Amino acid sequence: MKLSWTQGLEPDIAKEIKEAFKSSSLVRKRLKVLIEDKIESTHKNSLSKEGYEISNWSLKQADNVGYERALRDIISLIE
Repeated sequence: MKLSWTQGLEPDIAKEIKEAFKSSSLVRKRLKVLIEDKIESTHKNSLSKEGYEISNWSLKQADNVGYERALRDIISLIE
């Protein structure tokens, strides 16, 4: 569990967050799978030949990279 989950919280609230985090293991594992599926789908779409026809292809690719990075950040928070 990353410290950012409890940083700046009152001790009693931080304790509740830690307990809830521990008890949500199954949900977090499922969420990780769902997010990884999103990452894979986004990656496949970014490799599509149809995308090259778009005039702002580089912006679309940058958006895809940023989206994937954000999803990976979420995974790191829930692990």
